[in-house]
Amino acid sequence: MATLDITCLRSLVSVASFGGVRRAAEALHLSQAAVSGHLRRLESELGFPVVKRQGRNIAFTSRGEDVLREAHRLLGEHDDALHRLLGPRSGELLVVSTEHATEALLRAVARVLARDHPARAVRFRFHRSARVREFVHDHSADVALGIGDLGHGTHRVADLPLTWVGPTDRAPDTGALVTFTAPCTVRDHILASEAATGGSLVRECADLVSLLSAVKTTGGITALPQARLREPGLTRIGSLPPLPAIPLTLVTSDRLGARTRDGIIGALHDTVKAPAEGR
Repeated sequence: MATLDITCLRSLVSVASFGGVRRAAEALHLSQAAVSGHLRRLESELGFPVVKRQGRNIAFTSRGEDVLREAHRLLGEHDDALHRLLGPRSGELLVVSTEHATEALLRAVARVLARDHPARAVRFRFHRSARVREFVHDHSADVALGIGDLGHGTHRVADLPLTWVGPTDRAPDTGALVTFTAPCTVRDHILASEAATGGSLVRECADLVSLLSAVKTTGGITALPQARLREPGLTRIGSLPPLPAIPLTLVTSDRLGARTRDGIIGALHDTVKAPAEGR
């Protein structure tokens, strides 16, 4: 009987979130060989390929996208269960982030934490912003990165431009809208846009993996922060009316101190600003 190893699933999610094996290994404080081994073990256990090479990047197979979706869900339930049974892990720093955060933003957070707290392991969890707010409310996250108001202590870091995207393998159906399920700031902007007039909502998705997959399979369109435009299988649509930017926000625990908080804010701001200056 096949089983899903939590360590392998954590490596899989990190590869997706950080955009590759090397960056995932750095975030997890593992060797690249260890992370690659976790992916191979997962594929061996399941009996089908989960990832594939796409140029210099790693992409997910169609069945791999299903595995990634389940990995997010299982890791969340696993970590929640451990937290209920054992409380927070001693010495570990927990970063809870919106799925819209790019690998560059996550690396920026990781660099500051490694600089200020080199002896402490860092664990990343990825959720919709509504769930991120729950971590802020119960004070269980050391760093919370989200979209919009996260509650007490929210700092507005930068505005992320939203861009329309569709599939690369066909002409996008601009009347077919794909969004997250409510509540969602990006969804609200999509449905209130001029482009939505006369269109129809063809798919609502609970997570980012499902959203990206739905755009590719339906041929419809959605909106993503501009920094995510390198998603395999998706292309920018410049002919549609522009969308409002979304606010990238941050909350840090008082346990980290003002130096770390200000360092993270500065690193995130510089990361968001750099691509804009390069265009």
